[in-house]
Amino acid sequence: MAGKASRGRGHRRGKAIAAALDLGSTMIKGALLEESGSLRGIVARPAPPLDGTGLIRESDPSAWMHEVVAVLAEVRRAAGSCLPLAIASQRSSFVLWERRQAIAVTPLISWQDRRAESWCARHAGDGEMIGRVTGVRLSPHYAGPKLASLLEGDATLAEMMAGGEIRFGTLDAFLLAHLTGERCHETDLTMAARTLLADPRSGGWSADLLGWAGVPAASLPEIVASTRREGPEIEGLPVTAGLADQSAAALAALGAASDDALVSLGTGGFVMRATGGEMRRPEGYLSGVLLGDPGRKTRFAAEGTINGVSEALYRFGSGPTPLPAEDPSPRAFCLPDVTGTGAPHWKAGATLELSKEASALSPHERRRIVIEGVIFRVREILEDLFGADEPRRVLLSGGPATEATIAEGLAACLGRPVHRLTDPEATLLGAARLAAGMEPGAPPPAAIEVPPGKAGHYLRGKFAPWRGWLRSLD
Repeated sequence: MAGKASRGRGHRRGKAIAAALDLGSTMIKGALLEESGSLRGIVARPAPPLDGTGLIRESDPSAWMHEVVAVLAEVRRAAGSCLPLAIASQRSSFVLWERRQAIAVTPLISWQDRRAESWCARHAGDGEMIGRVTGVRLSPHYAGPKLASLLEGDATLAEMMAGGEIRFGTLDAFLLAHLTGERCHETDLTMAARTLLADPRSGGWSADLLGWAGVPAASLPEIVASTRREGPEIEGLPVTAGLADQSAAALAALGAASDDALVSLGTGGFVMRATGGEMRRPEGYLSGVLLGDPGRKTRFAAEGTINGVSEALYRFGSGPTPLPAEDPSPRAFCLPDVTGTGAPHWKAGATLELSKEASALSPHERRRIVIEGVIFRVREILEDLFGADEPRRVLLSGGPATEATIAEGLAACLGRPVHRLTDPEATLLGAARLAAGMEPGAPPPAAIEVPPGKAGHYLRGKFAPWRGWLRSLD
């Protein structure tokens, strides 16, 4: 129910040593971290819904702040003392606000918003340069192009930003500015890197990219370390770490292990492989920053994306949806990406697509086909990220991963076990551990091994026909 807080199941309490806040696209969550390295006292409230038609996806910043403050207040009460706090945030969503009072002058513009499609089309010739510098593809999903298109159409806004009267920030930066009365205007490299305005190798905003997008440097937050900060205090909790949500999840699960893969499923789907201190990515994929720390070595990951998992699944019911051993509809296929197809296909205007045979099925059966589509997209990305090598372990996390069918089907499709994290809140876990000063991936999170079984046995053979169908959509 909207506005209601839900808590994780209780157990014998250990001493709380840190707290974390997760600014997700669907839910806003908070939790405490115990000395054992486990979470407790999880609080969750629905994120304010997105509005808009066509390419527009935006939300109310004041409604966001109301929900965030409510979650933080619950976490602070449960903590009972002043604990270090980490903030993990969805990437690429942003706000513009008036500097003196941190009052928003735009809606929260979501990462799912694609209002910059025409701007990106006009600058398509710069795509190779953007990929080389940022490790990220030129796409209307990212904040930089959306901000550039806003400034291009509003000379007054551009002038006010150039004078520092109007500021820009991703969701984490707006939260800090708003809750500190504008005493703090900062973000970290994991967030800045997804704006297309920063150079991940240098760790700062790029003068060349700012000039390319027409974005004034005076409007931008300071890029600070992801962790070991001496940050501001909000709701009685000092901020000592902040980073992107997918980076937090990957650090919790992978640490520095480059031979493991994380499959993180939520509003979107992300498949990540740590690449250490190098920006390395196969053609069509992304290089993300796992951890940014001026003066220390920046950590990177190669990443593939599925632009829509939860919405695609729940469009046809809530499940669970078991997989049979034999395929009752061998020519029923799905491309599950809801808000433009992600890596490695990159079709900005595409949406969830069902084959003719799949469209004729019942909603329950269509949900099974969507699950198959998610599994096939994950396998496709894993094969591209690892090439001839296989990942040592495939780790599965996120809300949709709690449905047993996902792990069973992925194990069947890969022909090998997958390891489902017992705590689906990998983002909160990774962020809280950083707040506490713990090393990424230590201790490793508990996971359940799910071996291939009879359920979904047909998926391994159906992958090739699915890829053939996918190519026919081009």
